[in-house]
Amino acid sequence: MSNSSQKAPARIVDLSEQSGWPFVRKLLLVVGIAASALALWRLSDVLLLAFGSILLALVLRGLAGIISGRTKLSEGLAVAAVVIAMTSAFVSFAWLFGSQIATQFELLSQDLPQGLSQIVRDLRATQWGAWMFLRAQEVNLTSATSQVTGYVTAVFGSIVRTAGYLAVLLFASIYLAAQPDRYLQGLLRLAPQKRRQRIAEIFGLTGRTLQRWLVGQSITMAIVGTLTGLGLWGLGVPAPLALGLLAGLFAFIPYVGPILSSVPGILMAATHGPLPAFYAALLYAGVHFVEGNLITPIIQAEIVELPPILTLFATLVFGLLLGPIGVLLAAPLAVVILVIVNTFYLEDTLGEKRSWPATRD
Repeated sequence: MSNSSQKAPARIVDLSEQSGWPFVRKLLLVVGIAASALALWRLSDVLLLAFGSILLALVLRGLAGIISGRTKLSEGLAVAAVVIAMTSAFVSFAWLFGSQIATQFELLSQDLPQGLSQIVRDLRATQWGAWMFLRAQEVNLTSATSQVTGYVTAVFGSIVRTAGYLAVLLFASIYLAAQPDRYLQGLLRLAPQKRRQRIAEIFGLTGRTLQRWLVGQSITMAIVGTLTGLGLWGLGVPAPLALGLLAGLFAFIPYVGPILSSVPGILMAATHGPLPAFYAALLYAGVHFVEGNLITPIIQAEIVELPPILTLFATLVFGLLLGPIGVLLAAPLAVVILVIVNTFYLEDTLGEKRSWPATRD
């Protein structure tokens, strides 16, 4: 058989030589990024829940570290001791003050409508208030009522969903606090091997920064709640303990929290007339002026410095993107962004030294 009769070997076609393949690869990459972004958007509530679990785990971990250092207990047993101690403290507080707090919250639910009605009557007695209510009568009440009903239904659904989220958050935070290295190593495996050490350093720095921020925020909340409760008690406003507790809790939310916490206190004071309501408004304004211009700057100078403009825009952005949960977690999310910008961009990209107190070791 001659050589000419032998078949020539088949030529292997390299797809990379085809002119259209680079375009297809780029298209697939864009589609993959878009699909990942959409998935993250759809799972935003879950991601925020995970972030909240991390915050609570940092609290448990910090307290467990103190106990472990003084008693030589293992980290897992120290976390268990912290959970038991916090649960016991909560039960004891509820047993000692639960009935009083429940009575005051019941008083709030009864007297708040009266305070609102009193404010409406006082406004109607003024010339501009009468004009405003005259204009309000022209609004389609049927449409407004349906909107209010929809809001009430949505709020009720949110309460039920929040209760489920809180249960998941508590258990997830305990697991994270008990074995943080296990989950950290799992995340680091997703990163390139040569970058794992640096990413681990940034994770550790972020955790320490959030712990310091949580300590400072807890101090601020305690001071705001105490000052508000004492001030309302001095003014003779009903339910000062419950109102002070609300003010302290809402102090966790930047900018929006003080406004939300002041509404029930002013309405309760309005049940005694417009002058007590005015004094209560001055009290809330004074407490949060002191908090924003004296307490918070002193605490941040020693713990974490979070620029107010960053907190403000973080509250707006996360509120628009993620809703109420985004507003609630805006400040700690801003802390994380601040650390990432200082490490990945300022240090690793521009080669600058760290200058923000939030990124000090």
